[in-house]
Amino acid sequence: MNLSNAFLTPRVSYASVYQAASVAALCCPACGTPQEDELQVLQPCKHLACVYDQEAQQFTFKSDNFKQRLALSQTSITDELDSHVLAQLGYGDGLLALDLTRAGCWSRELFAFDFNAD
Repeated sequence: MNLSNAFLTPRVSYASVYQAASVAALCCPACGTPQEDELQVLQPCKHLACVYDQEAQQFTFKSDNFKQRLALSQTSITDELDSHVLAQLGYGDGLLALDLTRAGCWSRELFAFDFNAD
């Protein structure tokens, strides 16, 4: 029996990360580049696909590739961004989504890194 890929949803790796109250920036797991400067201003590397503020339910960064995928898929994000929604956008195991919680301000942001980025 041959199962069609249409029935198989691509899997996106997803992990929750807790960062103690510090100003240390989250680093890209692919290239090691800090994603923020010392004032927590976003400094995205080529692997960063998007940053989504889970509390405000809005994007603070979208790469051009992510914008194209979002437009083509006609997927609407009305709540939290998670691995299921990212899989609907066509990402697979080449994407790592880190749901980052920062102590002190208790913000929650999702940083998605595309290991297939050129």
